[in-house]
Amino acid sequence: MTGPIVVINPNSTERITRQIRDAVSVLGGNLTVVTSPGGPPAIESDAEVAASVLPLLATAEAHGRAAAYVVACFSDPGLDELRRSGDIASFGIAESALRAAISISDQVGIVSSVEDSIPRHQRYWKRLGIEERVVADIAVGLGVLDLETEDAYERVEEAGESLVRAGAGAVVLGCTGMTHMAERLQARLSVPVIDPCRAAVAAAMRAVSDPTAGGP
Repeated sequence: MTGPIVVINPNSTERITRQIRDAVSVLGGNLTVVTSPGGPPAIESDAEVAASVLPLLATAEAHGRAAAYVVACFSDPGLDELRRSGDIASFGIAESALRAAISISDQVGIVSSVEDSIPRHQRYWKRLGIEERVVADIAVGLGVLDLETEDAYERVEEAGESLVRAGAGAVVLGCTGMTHMAERLQARLSVPVIDPCRAAVAAAMRAVSDPTAGGP
């Protein structure tokens, strides 16, 4: 019997895990959404990204009967290590979201949480070979744990509108703390809004149903 797709929140904040679970549950399927209890409360700095990797790998190992893993942090911490460690397909929400966005539009934009994350994102886009497809990455100046207020939504919407004006044909929400904003933002913007958690789970579902399809 095929195990579930295990979606791992690499930070240790259960509230974020609940937001991820709410976001991906609409996709149906056999999903298990879990918290990495040894991870940092939030993952924003390069140091926090690094600190999240070993706890994430331990969490994945504890769910070793998974059909696939999804790393539900926009920095995709531990994704390379998961892919090297075994034969279970693994998906990062940033990689999956950007690939979904560029399948829609030649030019995409990203709404990030904090300014410190942008250089890390830029290095990642360059590594993936898609940096020329990103028109801008705009930080709203709020951490992952500070994105539930009306002010936070307004900042994200303003950033999304700026990205559209800059030429983005799709807007990616660059933080799991923004997942609850996706539908509301979609109603306001004139281009598709990509929720990275849903993008990664959808990619994992395709891979599980058709193993010959490959990764995202």
